[in-house]
Amino acid sequence: MSLLSKLLEKQAIKIATATPATFATEANSSGRSVASAATVNVANSPKYQIAATEQMGAADAVIPSRWWLIHYPDRDPLRVACAPAATYAEIRKQYPHALALEPFTPSIRQPSAQLSANEEAMIREWLVLIDETDTSAVDEVIDQCQRDSGARDYFISRAVAELPKPVLFPDDRRTCDQCSKLAGRRCRAAMHGEIAVSRDYEPILGLPHRCGGYAPREDDFEKRSGAERWPELIYKGAER
Repeated sequence: MSLLSKLLEKQAIKIATATPATFATEANSSGRSVASAATVNVANSPKYQIAATEQMGAADAVIPSRWWLIHYPDRDPLRVACAPAATYAEIRKQYPHALALEPFTPSIRQPSAQLSANEEAMIREWLVLIDETDTSAVDEVIDQCQRDSGARDYFISRAVAELPKPVLFPDDRRTCDQCSKLAGRRCRAAMHGEIAVSRDYEPILGLPHRCGGYAPREDDFEKRSGAERWPELIYKGAER
């Protein structure tokens, strides 16, 4: 069993080798979920097999398959991947209005380019996010992504969708009650003439802003002073 299959079972979800925008998840009363996709390569699934699929014997109907092709009379077939593998009866229960159900084997597509360093780093970061830190398991994922476009698309799409996004405009401001120069209601930076306000200045404590006289407290992860962080705020005499 490939690591991709193991991860599917480990997370108890249904996935398809496609980007998140091309699949949706449904769930039935038993808790089984199935993900459908429109971009899975299908091997050995000519239309003439549909009738044979629908005429499965009792023995064949209980053989589970991970991949199913769901046929409808008025639209393109729906490709689904499921974990754990589902039987014909379970898929039929999930899709009672389907014209025909057909197990199939997805073909492996060779990538047209090597896995880039950024893509590999993103995949590794996502594996850590889902608590998959076993070295051999991670190496197997990377190896699979180097050889199989479908697996690569899946892992990269999950990483793009689920990894924390960087804050484009981080708020670096601080409030006066976060400053170590606050003494009660009074600002010691103002008392010492470090900022261009009156010496008896009483700031609005909860108002975020940038101040050249700011001094971080011990619990502030940013240890630079206001003068270091915002040098453009430093006054020279009456001029900025």
